[in-house]
Amino acid sequence: MAEAVGAELARRGYVTVVRGDGSVARATAAGVHAHSGQLCAISWPGHDGLADAATGKPDFQADPLRALARVLDLADGVILLPGGLGTVVTMLQMWLYGQQPQAPYRQTVLLGSEWGPRVPAIIEVLELDTQMSTLVSYAQEPKAAVEAFRYYVSSPKGRSS
Repeated sequence: MAEAVGAELARRGYVTVVRGDGSVARATAAGVHAHSGQLCAISWPGHDGLADAATGKPDFQADPLRALARVLDLADGVILLPGGLGTVVTMLQMWLYGQQPQAPYRQTVLLGSEWGPRVPAIIEVLELDTQMSTLVSYAQEPKAAVEAFRYYVSSPKGRSS
């Protein structure tokens, strides 16, 4: 799924921002590279880091939270693939960061059927403001995720994630 998202973003002319160097980031990067797309890679100490298209090196940040803040500063929107606890934590960190007045708002597209029942349950269990559910949209397939992303990001001049 990640490789297909990277490929679709590259085909449509978006610069793709990835965080970390795990299997999802690497698969997304492979999809971007397979279609001669542009990649911006954000990493932190302890990670090998993917090569950034412009510099040939990753954009290193001090820690994972600063890396996420950097992604949100660069990205016009975010596509999250299904994952485990780390992915849910990233989503919650994005929501928390997005509540800061100086933080840029980034619409999030959640890719995969797993998200549908999870997000409302997370909001309920954590007693979050139900308005949090407006921060996300859902897609079942990579092309649909990129299409939903395009709804919020009008031009491929911007960056994506």
